[in-house]
Amino acid sequence: MNLLLLFTLILTLNSAAGNAAESVQGNRARLDKIQQTLSAEVPRVLCLDDDFSTGAQPVGDAYTKAAANGFRSVLSLRTANEGLDLARERAKVESVKMRYFNIPVISSAPQEQQADEFLRLARDKSNHPMLVTCASANRVGAFMMILRVIDQGWSEEKALQEAVRIGLSSDKLKRFAQDYIASHQRNAR
Repeated sequence: MNLLLLFTLILTLNSAAGNAAESVQGNRARLDKIQQTLSAEVPRVLCLDDDFSTGAQPVGDAYTKAAANGFRSVLSLRTANEGLDLARERAKVESVKMRYFNIPVISSAPQEQQADEFLRLARDKSNHPMLVTCASANRVGAFMMILRVIDQGWSEEKALQEAVRIGLSSDKLKRFAQDYIASHQRNAR
Protein backbone atom coordinates (compact mmCIF):
# COMPACT_ATOMS: atom_id res chain seq x y z
CA MET A 1 0.00 0.00 0.00
CA ASN A 2 2.80 2.44 0.88
CA LEU A 3 4.53 1.65 -2.42
CA LEU A 4 1.36 2.51 -4.34
CA LEU A 5 1.03 5.79 -2.45
CA LEU A 6 4.67 6.64 -3.15
CA PHE A 7 4.24 5.84 -6.86
CA THR A 8 1.10 8.05 -7.04
CA LEU A 9 2.92 10.89 -5.31
CA ILE A 10 5.86 10.66 -7.73
CA LEU A 11 3.51 10.71 -10.74
CA THR A 12 1.65 13.72 -9.34
CA LEU A 13 4.87 15.66 -8.70
CA ASN A 14 6.22 14.75 -12.15
CA SER A 15 3.03 15.95 -13.79
CA ALA A 16 3.09 19.22 -11.83
CA ALA A 17 6.73 19.83 -12.75
CA GLY A 18 5.98 19.16 -16.42
CA ASN A 19 3.02 21.56 -16.37
CA ALA A 20 5.14 24.25 -14.70
CA ALA A 21 7.89 23.84 -17.33
CA GLU A 22 5.33 24.12 -20.14
CA SER A 23 3.89 27.24 -18.52
CA VAL A 24 7.34 28.88 -18.26
CA GLN A 25 8.12 28.03 -21.90
CA GLY A 26 4.75 29.35 -23.04
CA ASN A 27 5.24 32.55 -21.07
CA ARG A 28 8.72 33.07 -22.51
CA ALA A 29 7.32 32.55 -26.01
CA ARG A 30 4.64 35.18 -25.28
CA LEU A 31 7.27 37.65 -24.02
CA ASP A 32 9.47 36.95 -27.05
CA LYS A 33 6.51 37.70 -29.32
CA ILE A 34 5.87 41.02 -27.55
CA GLN A 35 9.57 41.84 -27.76
CA GLN A 36 9.51 41.16 -31.50
CA THR A 37 6.42 43.35 -31.90
CA LEU A 38 8.15 46.27 -30.15
CA SER A 39 11.67 45.81 -31.55
CA ALA A 40 11.33 48.09 -34.59
CA GLU A 41 10.22 51.02 -32.44
CA VAL A 42 11.95 50.44 -29.12
CA PRO A 43 15.70 50.08 -29.64
CA ARG A 44 17.37 47.55 -27.31
CA VAL A 45 13.97 46.30 -26.14
CA LEU A 46 14.04 43.37 -23.74
CA CYS A 47 10.95 41.78 -22.23
CA LEU A 48 12.57 40.66 -19.00
CA ASP A 49 9.52 39.10 -17.36
CA ASP A 50 5.78 39.64 -16.92
CA ASP A 51 6.36 42.87 -15.00
CA PHE A 52 9.18 44.71 -16.77
CA SER A 53 10.38 45.43 -20.27
CA THR A 54 13.25 47.79 -20.94
CA GLY A 55 14.64 49.72 -23.85
CA ALA A 56 16.02 52.89 -25.34
CA GLN A 57 13.83 55.80 -26.49
CA PRO A 58 10.63 54.56 -28.16
CA VAL A 59 9.62 55.99 -31.54
CA GLY A 60 6.71 55.72 -33.97
CA ASP A 61 3.81 53.56 -32.79
CA ALA A 62 5.71 52.03 -29.86
CA TYR A 63 3.25 53.20 -27.21
CA THR A 64 0.22 52.04 -29.20
CA LYS A 65 1.83 48.62 -29.62
CA ALA A 66 2.80 48.48 -25.95
CA ALA A 67 -0.76 49.29 -24.87
CA ALA A 68 -2.15 46.69 -27.30
CA ASN A 69 0.12 44.12 -25.63
CA GLY A 70 -1.19 44.87 -22.15
CA PHE A 71 1.34 47.37 -20.81
CA ARG A 72 -0.08 49.61 -18.11
CA SER A 73 2.69 52.18 -17.75
CA VAL A 74 5.81 53.76 -19.16
CA LEU A 75 8.62 55.03 -16.94
CA SER A 76 11.12 57.33 -18.65
CA LEU A 77 14.44 58.21 -17.04
CA ARG A 78 15.16 61.01 -19.54
CA THR A 79 15.54 64.70 -18.77
CA ALA A 80 13.87 67.56 -20.62
CA ASN A 81 17.24 68.95 -21.76
CA GLU A 82 17.96 65.83 -23.85
CA GLY A 83 15.93 67.18 -26.76
CA LEU A 84 12.83 65.16 -25.90
CA ASP A 85 9.47 66.87 -25.49
CA LEU A 86 8.36 65.18 -22.27
CA ALA A 87 4.87 66.73 -22.39
CA ARG A 88 4.35 65.34 -25.89
CA GLU A 89 5.65 61.93 -24.81
CA ARG A 90 3.28 61.96 -21.80
CA ALA A 91 0.35 62.84 -24.08
CA LYS A 92 1.22 59.98 -26.47
CA VAL A 93 1.38 57.47 -23.62
CA GLU A 94 -1.78 58.70 -21.94
CA SER A 95 -3.67 58.79 -25.26
CA VAL A 96 -3.44 54.98 -25.35
CA LYS A 97 -4.63 54.69 -21.73
CA MET A 98 -1.29 53.94 -20.08
CA ARG A 99 0.22 55.78 -17.10
CA TYR A 100 3.31 57.91 -17.72
CA PHE A 101 6.04 58.50 -15.16
CA ASN A 102 9.22 60.50 -15.56
CA ILE A 103 12.21 60.48 -13.25
CA PRO A 104 14.69 62.88 -14.88
CA VAL A 105 18.04 61.19 -14.20
CA ILE A 106 21.23 62.90 -15.33
CA SER A 107 23.57 60.05 -16.29
CA SER A 108 26.60 61.70 -14.73
CA ALA A 109 24.77 62.62 -11.51
CA PRO A 110 22.12 60.07 -10.48
CA GLN A 111 20.56 60.77 -7.08
CA GLU A 112 19.57 58.41 -4.28
CA GLN A 113 16.04 59.87 -4.12
CA GLN A 114 15.62 59.05 -7.82
CA ALA A 115 16.38 55.40 -7.12
CA ASP A 116 13.95 55.54 -4.17
CA GLU A 117 11.22 56.90 -6.49
CA PHE A 118 12.04 54.29 -9.13
CA LEU A 119 11.62 51.51 -6.56
CA ARG A 120 8.35 53.02 -5.32
CA LEU A 121 6.88 53.06 -8.84
CA ALA A 122 8.28 49.64 -9.75
CA ARG A 123 6.84 48.07 -6.58
CA ASP A 124 3.32 49.21 -7.44
CA LYS A 125 1.76 46.19 -9.16
CA SER A 126 -0.94 48.38 -10.71
CA ASN A 127 1.84 49.78 -12.96
CA HIS A 128 2.73 46.34 -14.35
CA PRO A 129 3.60 45.48 -16.96
CA MET A 130 5.86 48.52 -17.17
CA LEU A 131 8.09 49.68 -20.02
CA VAL A 132 11.20 51.38 -18.58
CA THR A 133 13.17 53.56 -20.99
CA CYS A 134 15.87 56.19 -21.40
CA ALA A 135 17.92 57.38 -24.39
CA SER A 136 20.13 54.28 -24.67
CA ALA A 137 19.00 51.96 -21.83
CA ASN A 138 22.18 52.82 -19.88
CA ARG A 139 20.29 54.41 -16.96
CA VAL A 140 17.60 51.74 -17.20
CA GLY A 141 20.23 49.04 -16.67
CA ALA A 142 21.54 50.69 -13.50
CA PHE A 143 18.09 51.21 -12.00
CA MET A 144 16.93 47.69 -12.86
CA MET A 145 20.08 46.36 -11.20
CA ILE A 146 19.06 48.14 -8.00
CA LEU A 147 15.52 46.73 -8.20
CA ARG A 148 16.69 43.17 -8.81
CA VAL A 149 19.04 43.15 -5.82
CA ILE A 150 17.11 45.26 -3.29
CA ASP A 151 13.57 44.02 -3.98
CA GLN A 152 13.97 40.67 -5.67
CA GLY A 153 16.95 39.25 -3.81
CA TRP A 154 19.17 38.69 -6.84
CA SER A 155 22.92 38.52 -6.36
CA GLU A 156 24.71 41.67 -7.42
CA GLU A 157 26.64 39.67 -10.02
CA LYS A 158 23.49 38.28 -11.65
CA ALA A 159 21.81 41.71 -11.61
CA LEU A 160 24.90 43.32 -13.15
CA GLN A 161 24.92 40.76 -15.98
CA GLU A 162 21.30 41.60 -16.76
CA ALA A 163 22.00 45.34 -16.45
CA VAL A 164 24.77 45.10 -19.05
CA ARG A 165 22.43 43.13 -21.33
CA ILE A 166 19.83 45.88 -20.89
CA GLY A 167 22.34 48.60 -21.81
CA LEU A 168 24.40 49.60 -18.76
CA SER A 169 27.77 50.82 -20.02
CA SER A 170 28.67 53.75 -17.75
CA ASP A 171 31.12 53.12 -14.92
CA LYS A 172 29.56 56.06 -13.03
CA LEU A 173 26.06 54.53 -13.20
CA LYS A 174 27.41 51.09 -12.30
CA ARG A 175 29.18 52.58 -9.25
CA PHE A 176 25.99 54.47 -8.30
CA ALA A 177 23.96 51.24 -8.42
CA GLN A 178 26.57 49.34 -6.41
CA ASP A 179 26.79 52.10 -3.78
CA TYR A 180 23.01 52.36 -3.50
CA ILE A 181 22.72 48.58 -3.10
CA ALA A 182 25.49 48.47 -0.46
CA SER A 183 23.94 51.33 1.50
CA HIS A 184 20.43 49.91 1.44
CA GLN A 185 21.48 46.36 2.23
CA ARG A 186 23.32 47.68 5.30
CA ASN A 187 20.25 49.68 6.37
CA ALA A 188 18.04 46.60 6.01
CA ARG A 189 20.11 44.59 8.47
